[in-house]
Amino acid sequence: MIFKPVSTVIATALVLGCGPKNSAETGIDAGASSSPPTVLRDLTYTPPPGVDAGMATLDLFRPAGDHTSPLVLLVHGGSWVGGDKSNFESTLVPWWNAQGYAAAPVNFRLSTRPGESPQVKPRDQARDVAAALGWMMASADEYKIETEDIVLVGYSSGAHLVALLGTDERILQEAGLDETQVAAAISLDVHAYDVPYALELMEGSVVEDNIPSIQHLFGSTTEEQLEGSPIHYVDGWAASALVVSTDEDPEVEGTYGFVVAEAASHYADALAAADHSVTTLHDRTETHSSLVMGFGEPEDLTTAAIEALLASLRR
Repeated sequence: MIFKPVSTVIATALVLGCGPKNSAETGIDAGASSSPPTVLRDLTYTPPPGVDAGMATLDLFRPAGDHTSPLVLLVHGGSWVGGDKSNFESTLVPWWNAQGYAAAPVNFRLSTRPGESPQVKPRDQARDVAAALGWMMASADEYKIETEDIVLVGYSSGAHLVALLGTDERILQEAGLDETQVAAAISLDVHAYDVPYALELMEGSVVEDNIPSIQHLFGSTTEEQLEGSPIHYVDGWAASALVVSTDEDPEVEGTYGFVVAEAASHYADALAAADHSVTTLHDRTETHSSLVMGFGEPEDLTTAAIEALLASLRR
């Protein structure tokens, strides 16, 4: 199924009800959430060659039982310089387990702040996340996880990393993966899909002060910035994408809502023009921080959009 958005959808309650509501619709065993998940913490994955394994850890929350489960890999935010895999434990992890998925929040190398040498760039972080996924696929039998139909979910800067993994198959292949193993890339509220374009949107906006940080991380030239931009790779393979943005006043230039909504729409239009499956959701009822805090709650728009995406993947 191909979605070709002309502009970002401004979410209202009309979105609700679009996703599956029971096991008959989802194809997932409703009993998967009846028992506590099996929890394995701080598993050490094999990082890319030459990389210190200090941050190469992940947690695995697997639904109870001896059956294999599909995998969702969760990539935290933190402006590429902070954050931790534990951020999702009370929000996204329980919901995905309830859907029958094994949930794996992952840690990776963090980058540096302006004024410090950017030895780790966002693209390096994407390589770490791909290495974690490749390690999990090599251990799939041991951990009872399926090797196909993988879902990637990222929040904030993690949303950028997920989008990059969902468009540049070379990063996945370097980790020993076939890109077709990844079914979907879900990006929750970021603007760095096309870094040069994002920097233009940021000028004169409420997030203008973040421009030096973006240039520090992605480089000062257009060529450098495009190397870390998911939009630069849409002409090849791409996973099915859901691109979510938040905040009020998405029509008002200079607001946070405008920056992220325009960035998301611009990226989604590029995916659609290349005949990839993509949909967008702009939820003006949420803020950047409340988006994840309220995930899985009744009538949450992002949750409903993800349900709809999962249903479309099973058709």
